Amino acid sequence: MAPGIAHATLPQAASDTLATSSTTSGSMTAADASPPGDHPSIWSGFYQKALKERQALLRMAFPHLFRTSLASSLIDSGNSGTATLLNGSSSPALQPKYAVGSGAASPSLTMSGNSNAATGKLMRAMQLSSAASAGLSGSNGALDSSGRYGEDAFPIRGLEENIADHMIENCIGTMGIPVGLALNFVINGVPTVVPMAVEEPSVVAAVSGAAKTLSSSRDNIGFRTTSPARNIITAQVLLLDVPDDRLADVEATILAKKKDVLAAANQYCSNMHKRGGGVINLLVRKVKRQSDSADSHIDKTTTAFLAAHLPRSSSTTPSAAATTASASTHWLVVHLHIDVCDAMGANCASTVAEGVAPVLVDLAGPGARSGLRIVSNLNPDRLSRASFRIPVESLAYKGFSGAQVAARVIEAYQWARDDPYRATTHNKGIMNGIDAVALATGQDWRAVEAACHSWAAGNGQEGSRGYSSLTRYWVEKEAAVNPKSAEDEWVFCGELALPIIVGTKGGVLATAPVYQYTLGMMGFPDSKQLAAIMCCIGLAQNFAALRALATEGIQRGHMHLHARNIAIAAGAPTHAIPKVTAWMIEKGRISVDAAREYV
Repeated sequence: MAPGIAHATLPQAASDTLATSSTTSGSMTAADASPPGDHPSIWSGFYQKALKERQALLRMAFPHLFRTSLASSLIDSGNSGTATLLNGSSSPALQPKYAVGSGAASPSLTMSGNSNAATGKLMRAMQLSSAASAGLSGSNGALDSSGRYGEDAFPIRGLEENIADHMIENCIGTMGIPVGLALNFVINGVPTVVPMAVEEPSVVAAVSGAAKTLSSSRDNIGFRTTSPARNIITAQVLLLDVPDDRLADVEATILAKKKDVLAAANQYCSNMHKRGGGVINLLVRKVKRQSDSADSHIDKTTTAFLAAHLPRSSSTTPSAAATTASASTHWLVVHLHIDVCDAMGANCASTVAEGVAPVLVDLAGPGARSGLRIVSNLNPDRLSRASFRIPVESLAYKGFSGAQVAARVIEAYQWARDDPYRATTHNKGIMNGIDAVALATGQDWRAVEAACHSWAAGNGQEGSRGYSSLTRYWVEKEAAVNPKSAEDEWVFCGELALPIIVGTKGGVLATAPVYQYTLGMMGFPDSKQLAAIMCCIGLAQNFAALRALATEGIQRGHMHLHARNIAIAAGAPTHAIPKVTAWMIEKGRISVDAAREYV
């Protein structure tokens, strides 16, 4: 374990870079201009370590997050050769500042003085921290007599039952899901580690492997991201019983009173408005209503039932005009655009929709009524974008040239672009990565899924061809970097743009402490930065899948991880799982029976 950290030579994988020097006492941070690989990475060989060793490493990489009573004295000692947190403060900060303004950076580590002494102290601290994780302080990583985990138990774990019982109805327990760490990402020039909660094997390995390739751009920027200026969420208010001949007049009336409507709406999100957010705009949409005859489930009987039981106005006696209004050929929908700052914003949007609906009904005139008042999870104004540019020659992989890989990946993308059957699986792979980050950071992954697939179907976009690939790949030519080369160079480009709605304030984030640790490892990104990180993860996962599919196929790499899960399911002892896995693969018999036979 010790040599792997002291003498690592793999490219820098995350912002917590361990820079050692035997001749100087200077420090190196993630913001330095030196390219990845010029100094050892604290993450080198991370995947080969045992779980407790990884946890110990995280305690050293993020002392402001993962403190223990055993290791705190070494972390805080400040002596020459001791790892210290570069956060502009002598004491651990709850939310360290970003190393680079446009990216979510984890804090950087530095080693000063003699590298051997530094490494020795680091190893000693890690041993103590690992012992703490194993429970040498009596915690044993389990609940103590008070029903809480011991002080030194590693904090990335499942909910305590007393908290879970207050989060949902009829709670009977909790379920765990593995949390892994995606490495090798450089986002807007900032090395970043990304936690992912996922039960499917190969997802974390795939994104980490792809990121190692895609982050190695010549300018050290890696993935580039763009985010909207404001975090907008949409509240929808449906106005009913407005006849076709009045639709234009009602729309004009609402827009003429826009200022008054916004003022009224902001009364229902006053705290958000005080923080610089709140309702900032509205628009009115006329949505074509499908003919009931085109709906196989809506026959004359259902139509008659609706006529008898739906209210036609706010009055107790429906008028003839109101009855006629029900035959409108359009839905009249008012959208209220709300800047929710760093919140996800769903509850805020629904509150605003319900609060302002009576104002809109009054503006719509006699006979009108409000229908549903609810948040929309499709928000094109919240579009985040991730992209990369890498020389084609850098894509060489498993015996395939860079040009072959690029051409085959583009061809695979084109199929997903044109065939919705393929696009569905193509996009499912993207969501493997995005959902895993959403789960690890306390986001509403169902809302994220709904928005992304709606976007893939072309909703909210002009000129859409229907359900298609979320990613895009192409090549460009640019001037040769080598002045001796007369030929332009091919550059491989990839992009993913998604209307991802996430939040880093409020909601479940304030209930479950674990999310402060997972967000903290990314440098406590704001909601826009988190959405951009998730786009990078989705793009990396998709590239990894297409690269594997278009070259050697996915089963070769996936079967090793699948075999490992089979060994676990067969009851193989922990220490024997690698041997059982290797034996099953060698024999070509990957099954529970084969694993039990070996055991």
